[in-house]
Amino acid sequence: MKKISVVGFGKIGQAIVANMLQNGIEVVAVDINPELKQVFESGAYASTEPGLADTLSSFYKQGSLTITHDFAAVADSAAVIVAIPLLVDKQKRIMDEPFLDCFKQLAPHFRDNVLIVIETSIPVGYGRNTVVPVIESQGKQHGKDFLLVHSPERIKSGTMLDQLLRTPKVIGGVSKEASAKAHEIYRWFFDEQLIHLVDSIEAAEMVKLAGMAYRDVNIALSNQLAAFAHKINVDFANLIPLINTDGEAHLLQPGIGVGGHCTPVYPYFLINNFKDAGLDFDLASRSRVINDGMAEHAVSLAAPHVHEKKALILGLSFRPNIKEDTFSTSYLLNEALQRHGYSVQLHDTEFSAEELARKGFSACSDLYAPGAEVLFLVTMHKEYAGLDFNRLAAAGVKVIVDGRNQLNSTIVENAGIRYIGIGR
Repeated sequence: MKKISVVGFGKIGQAIVANMLQNGIEVVAVDINPELKQVFESGAYASTEPGLADTLSSFYKQGSLTITHDFAAVADSAAVIVAIPLLVDKQKRIMDEPFLDCFKQLAPHFRDNVLIVIETSIPVGYGRNTVVPVIESQGKQHGKDFLLVHSPERIKSGTMLDQLLRTPKVIGGVSKEASAKAHEIYRWFFDEQLIHLVDSIEAAEMVKLAGMAYRDVNIALSNQLAAFAHKINVDFANLIPLINTDGEAHLLQPGIGVGGHCTPVYPYFLINNFKDAGLDFDLASRSRVINDGMAEHAVSLAAPHVHEKKALILGLSFRPNIKEDTFSTSYLLNEALQRHGYSVQLHDTEFSAEELARKGFSACSDLYAPGAEVLFLVTMHKEYAGLDFNRLAAAGVKVIVDGRNQLNSTIVENAGIRYIGIGR
């Protein structure tokens, strides 16, 4: 049976593993969390990602999936796919010691030109100039003991398994031999028509980063246009679908900032790449400032209509009904509100009150309880689509700032609440 190891058995790694198992590949999942194996052994594994729990649990019981925290288990694999996060701090600076330490622990088990695939998004040049030297510092040689490629994961929570069946798979290697071997192995579990080889590992590294920079710049443009439209009383948010009908524009919706693992982070990788090349990626730098500044902008929109300065934030998750809060805009909004003297509570459908408290928020368990004067909608969880605005008004809410432009302004205002959208 074909055997591949996946290092990093978090949500991304689990989706990658499930896809391979469904294609008849034996998988060894390596993760530093020793409790993962016990979770599967006890049958307690669960996931909010559609299809993951059934697939992984079934194949684990069949013996096709091995879970371990022993790096030596990757020996004799046709490929080792690394899907551990490249960590960044609050200033988006790379903290890559854990990432590189992983390769140091794996290196002793590399031999016979085993294929090593980095699926984690990394800066351009990082694979060749940083990862290869780290592995070779352990006595291994590229082209003899291992072959390195980058193939950026481009899937999002909520539809991961489906996306793996339709999203083009980009692969670029340190050498042509590495790319060719990756192409051969990825054909085991990807439709060959989805596989795209690029000229180098640097080209592959740029794919995901460029896509995230595009998204961030696009949203920043919409956010600036929204701010202007608000000043001249034009409903810009509802104009966007019409603007996009010309076949040239593809404006995204404005909002209270941008959250997540990718879009708020990866432009900084490129910004630093530009600096190293003696260039200034000022477009991306400015877009980051604009999008992070939308929290302050949202507070300013509400300010003329607020007197008691009691705020309720709806949503911590950076994507609706997904329990993930990495670089969530709610953190920036909470800080901005507190700077302006607000008392702030936060309600979220995915996180418990205890979890919210550990993350530094004052949790609200009942969003209809009296107290909030202004409500900021940050995450459009499905549960918020049925908000009872009359009850909110009765509880004292006087203003709603719709950070996702998803609420019906007429219904809100008919309840006696002032509605403020982003660019509406």
